[in-house]
Amino acid sequence: MMLEQFMNKVRYWDNLIAKWVMRHFYFMFFQVILVIISIFWLSNTIHVIDLNFQTAKASLLEKVLLAQTINTTIIVLLLLLNSFWLLYIFGGIQRLRTILRDITYHLSKMRCKN
Repeated sequence: MMLEQFMNKVRYWDNLIAKWVMRHFYFMFFQVILVIISIFWLSNTIHVIDLNFQTAKASLLEKVLLAQTINTTIIVLLLLLNSFWLLYIFGGIQRLRTILRDITYHLSKMRCKN
């Protein structure tokens, strides 16, 4: 009986530590990386907008290249938004997993008492 209680405490503390690591390390790490990429993208977009004003009366080739750069910038924006959305979805899945793990832990603890 003493070993069972000890193992229940070990499982409880393991669950708490796993929750803390998953919530505070991985998601924050990926959010920081995405924010850095977003800041880099924003500075690049501002540079492209500045080039747009400079090449208003330029050759056809420069206009085509600028249009291609703007299209690529739009695609990168959509990919960044998709990455933030996926991170949000994975966070929700992780919260559900944690809630289900807590429910399972408490139900197994109730079974042991009975």
